[in-house]
Amino acid sequence: MHRANATVVIALGLLGGACATGGQRAALGWSLGGEAHVFIAGDRFASDYYHRLTGNNDLRDSLQHRPLIAIEPRARNADSATVLSANGAAPARLTLARFHAAAECGAAEAVTELVLAFPPGGGASHSAPPSHVNVVALLDGTPFASGAQPGRGRLTRGSMLALLNGVLHRAEPNAPLRPLALDADQAADAGEVVLVDSLYAVGFRARALGTGGDTLLVTAVAIADGALRHVHWVMKPRRTPLRGGMMQPDEPGVRYSLRGVVAAPGGGHLLLVDEIADVRASDSRALAVDAETHDVIATQPLALRCP
Repeated sequence: MHRANATVVIALGLLGGACATGGQRAALGWSLGGEAHVFIAGDRFASDYYHRLTGNNDLRDSLQHRPLIAIEPRARNADSATVLSANGAAPARLTLARFHAAAECGAAEAVTELVLAFPPGGGASHSAPPSHVNVVALLDGTPFASGAQPGRGRLTRGSMLALLNGVLHRAEPNAPLRPLALDADQAADAGEVVLVDSLYAVGFRARALGTGGDTLLVTAVAIADGALRHVHWVMKPRRTPLRGGMMQPDEPGVRYSLRGVVAAPGGGHLLLVDEIADVRASDSRALAVDAETHDVIATQPLALRCP
């Protein structure tokens, strides 16, 4: 799955098998040219959904002969969807399901790709997402359309850095070893600030000296106001000892990178977070996290790449 620079959420009806917390079923993906593509890694989901579309139970054997199987659903049985993005909510409909053999996507199990098309014209077209943005798919719900609430408040680059350092200080009172940069792709000594209505989502990865003189990597994701009167942790601060600047196999940790914020149904927000495990890279995940409840709504192997 190719990475993108913005965020979307999709709510689908009639699907089952992809598990998340709170009874929701969810997936992640991206949008492209009037479509959204979402991916679910797992043999059980793939087998169940293949049976739903075809009535057959031979997906595993079929994938051994063909690494990619594509099926168009019957029009009257096609699943509907609601796509939530920075633009609001727009309905969509399943037009194609692709089943990828595990080796094709770099996953341990088969991967199901669902292609969802947005209907042309009408009021809902104004709330459909643009192309090349990350997506989260909630696999339950009734399709609907609505506009987005405009964000309020802006920060200069200097103010963003001040907010980033202020939130870091709440997590770790010791000064960072190096100044922080605003860079979601930098592995350490960096962070992100993203507008959430009149508040801000803040993620960081910073090296600091621990009380015993050891170097620590401190990482967290929070929601804060611009004056730092209120800070609450979405991903609580984690401190991992470093030796030679590296995490060690006996004390593996993770670092968080904030990739975006999406308005969720009911007026809440979902944060897109990369949870990167440097010691065991295969454990790295892309997450969609509810900013209020801290529930992980969707998760996906970070290295998932389907042709």
